[in-house]
Amino acid sequence: MDTQILEEIGLTKTEIKIYLTLLELGESTTTPIIKLSGIHASKVYEFLDKLTSKGLVRYISRSNKKYFSASDPIQLTEFIKDKQDRITKQQKQVENLIPELNSLQKCDKEKIKAETYEGLNGIKSLYNKMLSVFEKGETQYVIGAPRIGNELIEGFLLDWHKKRIKKGIRCKYIYDSDARDYGKIREKMPLTEVRYFKDISSPVWIEIFKNYIFTGHINKHNAVIFLIKDNEIAKTYKEYFNQLWKIAKK
Repeated sequence: MDTQILEEIGLTKTEIKIYLTLLELGESTTTPIIKLSGIHASKVYEFLDKLTSKGLVRYISRSNKKYFSASDPIQLTEFIKDKQDRITKQQKQVENLIPELNSLQKCDKEKIKAETYEGLNGIKSLYNKMLSVFEKGETQYVIGAPRIGNELIEGFLLDWHKKRIKKGIRCKYIYDSDARDYGKIREKMPLTEVRYFKDISSPVWIEIFKNYIFTGHINKHNAVIFLIKDNEIAKTYKEYFNQLWKIAKK
């Protein structure tokens, strides 16, 4: 039996072995469990307690002896649901904590800040950062959205746009001429406007959001983004965008 999925949902190898042993034995004291599983007695007691706390093992007492049995395997779905509920709760707690954590960062408003993000995971990290700083009603501006970027992380981007739209963030795209098929998908999204460059195709693109501006380059082998945070630079690039928007084609 392939039990890899049980490890992936959070059970240890020892917990899995004891759980499967109990399914085979039915109701049992610890002695048969120890013999059949081959696990040391002290570990069996320890992991029976853990499985009991997870709702996967139950017991009854008779004549001062505990008799253990495995919960119905359907309980595994409840175990997963409990984990999902905890993760959702933890996510909300972390989101509430972020403003306090941000307030601890030393801030120099006059200093131009620059960061570099590398690789596809770097791009995803930056996009998640964008979502965290955006406020409802604000706009993301994209100059030269390249085809190669969509080809490599389209699944991530589509999910990201769902979150953007849910948060009430607008997006104005100027797509490269060879990426119209991806642009057409964006055209159907709420809070999204799309135009196109004529006869321009490049792996480089620019995005402006709030007081941030970044330039990205992506190909099949690597990706890098240079991010700058500065009010004046972002304002200037928004002016560039507005001029390009006027000449870009629908």
